[in-house]
Amino acid sequence: MPAKGSSLESWLQYISSVHPREIELGLERSQRVAANLSLGKPAPLVVTVAGTNGKGSCVATMEAILQEAGYKTGCYTSPHIHVFNERIRINATNVTDAPLISAFAAIDEARDGETLSYFEFATLAGLYLLRENNVDVALLEVGLGGRLDAVNIVDADIAVISSIGIDHTDWLGNDIESIAVEKAGIMRPKIPTIFGGEHAPNAIIKRAQELGSPLIISGQNFHVEQDVANTSWRWRGQDRQAEPIIWSDLPIPSLMLSNVAASLQALKLLPICIEIEAVVAALAGLALAGRFDKRRDLGNGRTVIFDVAHNPDAMRQLAIRLHSYKAENQGAGRIAAVLAVMADKDVPGMITALEYCVDIWYIAQVDEARSMAAHEVAQSVKSLGIASNQGLILQFDSVESAYRAACDETEAEDAVLVTGSFFTVAAVHGLTEQL
Repeated sequence: MPAKGSSLESWLQYISSVHPREIELGLERSQRVAANLSLGKPAPLVVTVAGTNGKGSCVATMEAILQEAGYKTGCYTSPHIHVFNERIRINATNVTDAPLISAFAAIDEARDGETLSYFEFATLAGLYLLRENNVDVALLEVGLGGRLDAVNIVDADIAVISSIGIDHTDWLGNDIESIAVEKAGIMRPKIPTIFGGEHAPNAIIKRAQELGSPLIISGQNFHVEQDVANTSWRWRGQDRQAEPIIWSDLPIPSLMLSNVAASLQALKLLPICIEIEAVVAALAGLALAGRFDKRRDLGNGRTVIFDVAHNPDAMRQLAIRLHSYKAENQGAGRIAAVLAVMADKDVPGMITALEYCVDIWYIAQVDEARSMAAHEVAQSVKSLGIASNQGLILQFDSVESAYRAACDETEAEDAVLVTGSFFTVAAVHGLTEQL
């Protein structure tokens, strides 16, 4: 245990060393320590969010709207981009080091010899601080899967499953239905589940029937309708009495509308008051770091788009947004992609999804044990025939060197895309400023 007065960095190093494995799914360890701390429900109302992609966007949307509506919010998300403190927010503000250290110390004492993984320590700290701050609504993002993720020790009032795609196959399974079983683990008896995809897997439908839980599905029970000019959109959903709601002329945020729509539906099923005025105010400025996050390079002013997409489904959505970006910016030039990925990902699937959006590839690797070596990623790109179709594939030892080259070697009308993982985005996000 770090000495009294130790820094947050010392504590983070310590919690990384307590458990022999970086990831170990299962609820028993977290449940035992939570019981010792009397950590039950961290707030009167709790929304748990699982999903392959879109979890962070859902949490950010609900947080912004609840803030505008006057509620005290607490969020637990992962991973972070710049600092660990980003994972726990009270009223949309990152917690400071001192309360985090106090939470870690309390958890370390309460674990009574129980080993906890880094993520389990982090999750318990999140629940502890949300409880200590007496928030009205807690928004909890599942880290991996659902059924055996530490966040699932909490019984939520609403479950949101933002999407289901193929990812983390070593832990969750190799097909949609297997992964859906794991995501369905956050569902509870009689508690509504919001599904953000248009086609709910059979495992989700079956689980809802077993639990007697209302299942509210995008495209069936709630809808997104964009206007022809693409300047506003309409949300159609339902309230707690299943009465229809229509909200029109909503601002288009930088986040994907499918995630925003699922978030609106979740909030309207809570026993709170959310009016359209709060929604409009929240959506007008809604953005999230690393989610089609348009910024400017501090060095030469190049437009930079950051996106943490790290699986084929997310890359396909990114490709759609890149096409829209180029359509909306008639003078836009080439897209230069800075790409670094983890070794356990479907790299060919990710690259194929982006193939026709990217003009130059700057392939790199991150300083992380799970990173795929740059030469392996470059070989994947070449093996798909991209080199002969589209020209340049350049290789670098670090994301920063690849990024610097991409900014320096492109023209003013070009854009640099930084993608492939949270680590990739985190490596150079600080070298930019808001547009």
